[in-house]
Amino acid sequence: MEILLVPIFILGSVLAIGRGLDLALWTDYETGLCTVGSVWLRYSILWVMLAAGVLMARKMAKAPGALHCSFKPLGVTAALAGAFVGFAGAARLLFGLTGIGAVVRAALELVCGFWFASLAKSWLRKGEYRLPSQSMTPAVLGTAVFYWGVLSRFMENSSSWHRVEPTAMIWQMLAALVFLAALIRALWLPETATGRQLCEAGVGAFLLCFCWELPRVLVMLFHGITAADLPEVLFGFGMCSIGALGIFTVAMVVASDGVPAGSRHAVG
Repeated sequence: MEILLVPIFILGSVLAIGRGLDLALWTDYETGLCTVGSVWLRYSILWVMLAAGVLMARKMAKAPGALHCSFKPLGVTAALAGAFVGFAGAARLLFGLTGIGAVVRAALELVCGFWFASLAKSWLRKGEYRLPSQSMTPAVLGTAVFYWGVLSRFMENSSSWHRVEPTAMIWQMLAALVFLAALIRALWLPETATGRQLCEAGVGAFLLCFCWELPRVLVMLFHGITAADLPEVLFGFGMCSIGALGIFTVAMVVASDGVPAGSRHAVG
Protein backbone atom coordinates (compact mmCIF):
# COMPACT_ATOMS: atom_id res chain seq x y z
CA MET A 1 0.00 0.00 0.00
CA GLU A 2 2.94 2.38 0.66
CA ILE A 3 3.60 2.46 -3.08
CA LEU A 4 0.50 4.66 -3.47
CA LEU A 5 2.37 7.48 -1.72
CA VAL A 6 4.47 7.89 -4.87
CA PRO A 7 1.57 8.85 -7.19
CA ILE A 8 0.21 11.13 -4.46
CA PHE A 9 3.53 13.00 -4.40
CA ILE A 10 3.53 13.11 -8.21
CA LEU A 11 -0.05 14.38 -8.17
CA GLY A 12 0.87 17.06 -5.65
CA SER A 13 3.93 18.12 -7.66
CA VAL A 14 1.88 18.46 -10.85
CA LEU A 15 -0.75 20.50 -8.98
CA ALA A 16 1.85 22.81 -7.42
CA ILE A 17 3.73 23.38 -10.69
CA GLY A 18 0.52 23.92 -12.63
CA ARG A 19 -0.80 26.37 -10.05
CA GLY A 20 2.50 28.24 -10.03
CA LEU A 21 2.48 28.60 -13.82
CA ASP A 22 -1.15 29.68 -13.74
CA LEU A 23 -0.45 32.42 -11.21
CA ALA A 24 2.71 33.58 -12.96
CA LEU A 25 1.53 33.52 -16.58
CA TRP A 26 -2.25 33.30 -16.88
CA THR A 27 -3.64 35.22 -13.89
CA ASP A 28 -3.56 38.96 -13.27
CA TYR A 29 -1.72 39.54 -10.02
CA GLU A 30 -3.50 42.76 -9.08
CA THR A 31 -7.08 41.59 -9.59
CA GLY A 32 -6.72 37.82 -9.27
CA LEU A 33 -8.76 37.34 -12.46
CA CYS A 34 -7.79 34.72 -15.05
CA THR A 35 -6.37 36.19 -18.26
CA VAL A 36 -6.17 32.91 -20.21
CA GLY A 37 -8.62 30.02 -20.11
CA SER A 38 -11.79 29.43 -18.15
CA VAL A 39 -11.96 29.73 -14.38
CA TRP A 40 -13.99 26.52 -14.36
CA LEU A 41 -11.03 24.68 -15.86
CA ARG A 42 -9.02 25.59 -12.74
CA TYR A 43 -11.73 24.32 -10.42
CA SER A 44 -12.21 21.15 -12.46
CA ILE A 45 -8.52 20.26 -12.41
CA LEU A 46 -8.28 20.94 -8.68
CA TRP A 47 -11.28 18.78 -7.81
CA VAL A 48 -10.27 15.93 -10.13
CA MET A 49 -6.82 15.81 -8.52
CA LEU A 50 -8.33 16.07 -5.06
CA ALA A 51 -10.74 13.21 -5.79
CA ALA A 52 -7.90 11.07 -7.16
CA GLY A 53 -5.78 11.73 -4.07
CA VAL A 54 -8.62 10.89 -1.69
CA LEU A 55 -9.36 7.64 -3.54
CA MET A 56 -5.72 6.60 -3.23
CA ALA A 57 -5.79 7.50 0.46
CA ARG A 58 -8.73 5.14 0.99
CA LYS A 59 -6.61 2.29 -0.40
CA MET A 60 -3.75 3.01 2.01
CA ALA A 61 -5.72 3.45 5.23
CA LYS A 62 -4.71 1.61 8.37
CA ALA A 63 -5.53 2.07 12.07
CA PRO A 64 -4.04 5.39 13.29
CA GLY A 65 -2.56 4.04 16.53
CA ALA A 66 0.99 4.65 15.29
CA LEU A 67 0.55 8.38 15.94
CA HIS A 68 0.92 7.68 19.66
CA CYS A 69 4.68 7.66 19.59
CA SER A 70 7.56 10.04 18.97
CA PHE A 71 8.12 10.89 15.30
CA LYS A 72 10.46 13.71 14.30
CA PRO A 73 8.88 14.70 10.94
CA LEU A 74 5.51 15.20 12.64
CA GLY A 75 7.13 17.18 15.43
CA VAL A 76 9.09 19.42 13.08
CA THR A 77 6.14 20.20 10.79
CA ALA A 78 3.87 20.85 13.79
CA ALA A 79 6.52 23.20 15.21
CA LEU A 80 6.74 25.04 11.88
CA ALA A 81 2.95 25.34 11.70
CA GLY A 82 2.87 26.72 15.23
CA ALA A 83 5.66 29.21 14.55
CA PHE A 84 4.21 30.53 11.29
CA VAL A 85 0.61 30.77 12.52
CA GLY A 86 1.67 32.26 15.86
CA PHE A 87 3.93 34.84 14.22
CA ALA A 88 1.10 35.65 11.80
CA GLY A 89 -1.06 36.52 14.79
CA ALA A 90 1.67 38.67 16.32
CA ALA A 91 2.31 40.42 12.98
CA ARG A 92 -1.42 41.02 12.55
CA LEU A 93 -1.48 42.86 15.86
CA LEU A 94 1.60 44.89 14.92
CA PHE A 95 0.94 45.69 11.25
CA GLY A 96 -2.47 44.51 10.09
CA LEU A 97 -4.81 45.56 12.88
CA THR A 98 -7.85 47.20 11.26
CA GLY A 99 -10.79 46.26 13.47
CA ILE A 100 -12.35 43.77 15.82
CA GLY A 101 -12.19 41.03 13.20
CA ALA A 102 -8.41 41.36 12.98
CA VAL A 103 -8.10 41.30 16.78
CA VAL A 104 -10.16 38.10 17.03
CA ARG A 105 -8.22 36.40 14.27
CA ALA A 106 -4.86 37.43 15.75
CA ALA A 107 -5.86 36.05 19.15
CA LEU A 108 -7.00 32.76 17.61
CA GLU A 109 -3.78 32.50 15.60
CA LEU A 110 -1.73 32.93 18.78
CA VAL A 111 -3.75 30.21 20.52
CA CYS A 112 -3.34 27.95 17.49
CA GLY A 113 0.41 28.57 17.49
CA PHE A 114 0.73 27.53 21.14
CA TRP A 115 -1.35 24.40 20.52
CA PHE A 116 0.79 23.32 17.57
CA ALA A 117 3.88 23.91 19.71
CA SER A 118 2.48 21.55 22.37
CA LEU A 119 1.80 18.91 19.71
CA ALA A 120 5.34 19.29 18.41
CA LYS A 121 6.75 18.84 21.90
CA SER A 122 4.88 15.55 22.29
CA TRP A 123 6.13 14.12 18.99
CA LEU A 124 9.70 15.32 19.56
CA ARG A 125 9.87 14.01 23.14
CA LYS A 126 12.38 11.22 23.65
CA GLY A 127 11.12 8.10 25.37
CA GLU A 128 7.49 7.54 26.28
CA TYR A 129 4.94 9.48 24.24
CA ARG A 130 2.57 11.75 26.16
CA LEU A 131 -0.38 13.77 24.91
CA PRO A 132 -0.03 17.54 25.39
CA SER A 133 -2.93 17.48 27.87
CA GLN A 134 -5.63 15.15 29.09
CA SER A 135 -8.36 17.61 28.10
CA MET A 136 -9.35 18.19 24.48
CA THR A 137 -10.23 21.83 25.19
CA PRO A 138 -6.83 23.24 24.08
CA ALA A 139 -7.11 21.24 20.87
CA VAL A 140 -10.60 22.60 20.12
CA LEU A 141 -9.48 26.17 20.86
CA GLY A 142 -6.36 25.63 18.78
CA THR A 143 -8.40 24.89 15.67
CA ALA A 144 -10.92 27.72 16.17
CA VAL A 145 -8.94 30.02 13.87
CA PHE A 146 -9.99 27.88 10.90
CA TYR A 147 -13.67 28.20 11.81
CA TRP A 148 -13.15 31.94 11.94
CA GLY A 149 -11.19 31.87 8.69
CA VAL A 150 -14.07 30.23 6.83
CA LEU A 151 -16.61 32.69 8.24
CA SER A 152 -14.45 35.74 7.57
CA ARG A 153 -13.76 34.65 4.01
CA PHE A 154 -17.48 34.44 3.34
CA MET A 155 -17.97 37.89 4.89
CA GLU A 156 -14.98 39.58 3.26
CA ASN A 157 -15.04 37.95 -0.17
CA SER A 158 -16.91 40.50 -2.27
CA SER A 159 -15.81 38.86 -5.51
CA SER A 160 -17.34 36.04 -7.51
CA TRP A 161 -16.28 32.56 -8.58
CA HIS A 162 -14.10 34.29 -11.19
CA ARG A 163 -11.49 35.06 -8.55
CA VAL A 164 -10.10 31.64 -7.74
CA GLU A 165 -7.83 32.56 -4.85
CA PRO A 166 -10.33 33.76 -2.19
CA THR A 167 -12.81 31.04 -3.13
CA ALA A 168 -10.20 28.29 -2.90
CA MET A 169 -9.02 29.68 0.45
CA ILE A 170 -12.39 28.69 1.94
CA TRP A 171 -11.79 25.12 0.78
CA GLN A 172 -8.25 25.24 2.17
CA MET A 173 -9.49 26.35 5.58
CA LEU A 174 -12.09 23.58 5.54
CA ALA A 175 -9.47 21.02 4.51
CA ALA A 176 -7.21 22.08 7.38
CA LEU A 177 -10.13 21.96 9.80
CA VAL A 178 -11.27 18.49 8.68
CA PHE A 179 -7.73 17.12 8.88
CA LEU A 180 -7.04 18.58 12.33
CA ALA A 181 -10.40 17.30 13.60
CA ALA A 182 -9.49 13.79 12.39
CA LEU A 183 -6.04 14.14 13.96
CA ILE A 184 -7.47 15.25 17.31
CA ARG A 185 -9.87 12.32 17.25
CA ALA A 186 -7.04 9.88 16.51
CA LEU A 187 -4.91 11.26 19.36
CA TRP A 188 -7.51 11.87 22.08
CA LEU A 189 -10.25 9.40 21.14
CA PRO A 190 -8.35 6.59 19.38
CA GLU A 191 -11.08 4.02 20.03
CA THR A 192 -13.45 6.05 17.82
CA ALA A 193 -10.96 7.03 15.10
CA THR A 194 -10.66 5.40 11.69
CA GLY A 195 -7.55 5.37 9.58
CA ARG A 196 -9.54 5.94 6.41
CA GLN A 197 -10.90 9.31 7.56
CA LEU A 198 -7.47 10.41 8.77
CA CYS A 199 -5.70 9.39 5.56
CA GLU A 200 -8.34 11.00 3.34
CA ALA A 201 -8.21 14.23 5.34
CA GLY A 202 -4.40 14.17 5.42
CA VAL A 203 -4.10 13.83 1.64
CA GLY A 204 -6.75 16.51 1.15
CA ALA A 205 -4.81 18.89 3.41
CA PHE A 206 -1.59 18.10 1.54
CA LEU A 207 -3.08 18.91 -1.87
CA LEU A 208 -5.07 21.98 -0.84
CA CYS A 209 -2.97 23.48 1.96
CA PHE A 210 0.52 22.70 0.66
CA CYS A 211 0.49 22.08 -3.09
CA TRP A 212 -2.12 24.75 -3.90
CA GLU A 213 -0.99 27.33 -1.33
CA LEU A 214 2.82 27.28 -1.69
CA PRO A 215 2.87 28.73 -5.24
CA ARG A 216 0.62 31.60 -4.12
CA VAL A 217 2.90 32.53 -1.24
CA LEU A 218 6.01 32.33 -3.42
CA VAL A 219 4.40 34.53 -6.08
CA MET A 220 3.54 37.09 -3.39
CA LEU A 221 7.18 37.12 -2.25
CA PHE A 222 8.36 37.46 -5.85
CA HIS A 223 6.18 40.55 -6.41
CA GLY A 224 7.33 42.03 -3.11
CA ILE A 225 5.42 42.48 0.13
CA THR A 226 4.86 45.25 2.62
CA ALA A 227 4.54 45.05 6.39
CA ALA A 228 0.76 44.85 5.96
CA ASP A 229 1.19 41.72 3.79
CA LEU A 230 3.36 39.94 6.35
CA PRO A 231 0.49 38.32 8.34
CA GLU A 232 -0.96 36.80 5.19
CA VAL A 233 2.41 35.47 4.02
CA LEU A 234 3.18 33.97 7.43
CA PHE A 235 -0.25 32.39 7.67
CA GLY A 236 0.21 31.05 4.14
CA PHE A 237 3.41 29.31 5.20
CA GLY A 238 1.52 28.03 8.23
CA MET A 239 -1.07 26.47 5.92
CA CYS A 240 1.75 24.89 3.92
CA SER A 241 3.13 23.40 7.14
CA ILE A 242 -0.30 21.96 7.99
CA GLY A 243 -0.40 20.39 4.52
CA ALA A 244 3.03 18.88 5.12
CA LEU A 245 1.83 17.61 8.51
CA GLY A 246 -1.07 15.96 6.68
CA ILE A 247 1.12 13.94 4.31
CA PHE A 248 3.59 12.99 7.07
CA THR A 249 0.65 11.78 9.14
CA VAL A 250 -0.52 9.63 6.25
CA ALA A 251 3.00 8.31 5.68
CA MET A 252 3.37 7.32 9.34
CA VAL A 253 -0.02 5.59 9.43
CA VAL A 254 0.63 3.75 6.16
CA ALA A 255 4.10 2.60 7.23
CA SER A 256 2.79 1.17 10.51
CA ASP A 257 1.15 -2.18 11.10
CA GLY A 258 -1.94 -0.42 12.45
CA VAL A 259 -1.22 -1.44 16.04
CA PRO A 260 -1.28 1.36 18.64
CA ALA A 261 1.89 2.17 20.52
CA GLY A 262 2.17 0.80 24.01
CA SER A 263 1.98 4.22 25.59
CA ARG A 264 -1.19 5.09 23.71
CA HIS A 265 -3.20 6.22 26.76
CA ALA A 266 -0.41 8.10 28.50
CA VAL A 267 -1.20 11.75 29.09
CA GLY A 268 0.76 14.66 30.40
